[in-house]
Amino acid sequence: MIEGIETANDPEGSITLGQIFTSEFMRLYTQFESIEELLLSGGFVINSEEDYVAIPDEAIDAYVSKTTNFATWKEMLTEAIEGYTHKKQEQ
Repeated sequence: MIEGIETANDPEGSITLGQIFTSEFMRLYTQFESIEELLLSGGFVINSEEDYVAIPDEAIDAYVSKTTNFATWKEMLTEAIEGYTHKKQEQ
């Protein structure tokens, strides 16, 4: 499911949404334990990168705004990537 979807690249290879949206991040900023749970709860079924790309921005933005501390999906994704990058730099 969501774990296999590539969203970005780093020197060590592809990064999945599951890696970016850690359970710690999800508990801090949302009412969900995982990004998969958030997406499925919103009716967003993602089995491939094509499914991810096909999600209408308006639909996911509205759901993110309603169920998280973020106004948009892009804002949430950016915060998660920054947190992921920061943790990688500390290693």
